[in-house]
Amino acid sequence: MRSVRLSNLIRSEPFKAILRTLCVFLVLFSIASWTLVKSVEATLREDLQMLIQIETELLNQIYRDEGKAGLLTAINQMGSQGRAPERAYGLFDERSLNLTGPISVLPDFIGIDTRELSVLSSGRIAGRYVLRVDQIDTFTVVIGRDRSIISNATRGLIRGLVIFGALLAVSTLFLGLRAARRSQQRLDEMEAALRAVSAGQMDARLPIGTQDDQFDRVAKRMNTNLAQLERLMSSVRTTASAIAHDLKTPLSHAQIAMHQAADAVASNDLASNKIGDALAETDKLNSLFETILRLSRIQSSRDRSKFAVTSLRELADKAITFLQPLAEENGQTLSLSGAEARIKADPDMIQQAMINLLQNACVHSGSGADIRAVIQSNEFTVSLTISDNGPGISEDRMEAVLEPFVRGETDRSTPGHGLGLAMVLAIAELHDAKMTLNNTSTGFEVSLIFPILKNF
Repeated sequence: MRSVRLSNLIRSEPFKAILRTLCVFLVLFSIASWTLVKSVEATLREDLQMLIQIETELLNQIYRDEGKAGLLTAINQMGSQGRAPERAYGLFDERSLNLTGPISVLPDFIGIDTRELSVLSSGRIAGRYVLRVDQIDTFTVVIGRDRSIISNATRGLIRGLVIFGALLAVSTLFLGLRAARRSQQRLDEMEAALRAVSAGQMDARLPIGTQDDQFDRVAKRMNTNLAQLERLMSSVRTTASAIAHDLKTPLSHAQIAMHQAADAVASNDLASNKIGDALAETDKLNSLFETILRLSRIQSSRDRSKFAVTSLRELADKAITFLQPLAEENGQTLSLSGAEARIKADPDMIQQAMINLLQNACVHSGSGADIRAVIQSNEFTVSLTISDNGPGISEDRMEAVLEPFVRGETDRSTPGHGLGLAMVLAIAELHDAKMTLNNTSTGFEVSLIFPILKNF
């Protein structure tokens, strides 16, 4: 199974759907995370304020029981417990003079607030603290708790949520790429099967898995339609071949009879001429049906048993030699240029394709035309180009002329039945070659581009 390009996966609908879902989820996750962080922060702040309130009530009780001395002793003991930056205290008298504690400047509020402590402690303690200022008789007590406890907890929570969100996003994108890759591979398999059908391999079918998903259901339905199409195409080709055979047989008999009649009345010039004309017409019909049968066989068969390494230049040289009399009769010049090039092909078919192209050029390019066959090659392809300086083909009929019985001119004034280019196209497709038609500044050209012959 061939690899799938990342850019194709990113542009695929399954990945886009997962990406849109992920974006919506991340927005909702961000809102929920922000709400959670704020809720945790508020809860921690309330807990911190509750601890400060308990300590305040304890100091009130100590003052009632032991007076000023007991209050000073309790504050000093509380300040010496634990790590100094976590808690801070201050006791002030009625004149706002500091009696004890690192908080040496009385705050300008009563109640609870958050302040920067470096100013209130004369630089001894830095950081933002939750402070509670209360009156105990004539004294003012200040109790502070380091707010970094809340900040550290919220930062840790945010870090955890970010890591979780990132892991979830990466996992979702990975699963999305896997799902998109599987969908793209199934679509590529379907595309390959349909391409094979369009190339003439009518028995090609879409692969069907075992999961019975939407791809399998579509593949089953399309396989049913392809099977029906194969039957219809087979019926059409069989019918066309049967008609050609049924008409060819009596025409052959007529030819034999007319030849015999011509011999019998050889002495009668008038009768002989009429029979000769009839024979010429039946020869044309016979040739037409031979061409139809040959075209049908090439289109319906993928037989490559006669393929061999073939010199493209030798075949082109033979085709030009064969058509040289016709070109001279029309006052035209035929030329061949280009180096030796070899391809793997059926020599007879390629010879027929060259003759068809050169004959078309002789018939349609006009008297005195310059018709050239050029062989070129590079590391990937070998090409044969037949060009002339004739009038070319109307752009709106460029594709139509490749269909059987369609001709470049609508009045059908020139010889032929419109099967030459259709035959060349069928031969090109059998050889995995590309056929191009182009009007140029000097006339018209047809190119057959073959894949390079490897390991030769």
